[in-house]
Amino acid sequence: MVVIRGSRKRNRIFCAECSGAAALLTVEEAVKISAISSRAIFRLIEEGEVHFTETADGLTLICPTTLLAKVE
Repeated sequence: MVVIRGSRKRNRIFCAECSGAAALLTVEEAVKISAISSRAIFRLIEEGEVHFTETADGLTLICPTTLLAKVE
């Protein structure tokens, strides 16, 4: 189990791919919890290995469930 604490309010949205709500991560948060580079994370996104969404202002938010499944 991973617990993420910080001052940013978490965006809990439905991940259609996972069929559940998840506290999506920014790229910077994803780098910290996965210990892989942002470049590697974007590569996983491009390959369809990690679920993500983009906000209206261009912020990429990543599903922690699929990210952690790829790095374990």
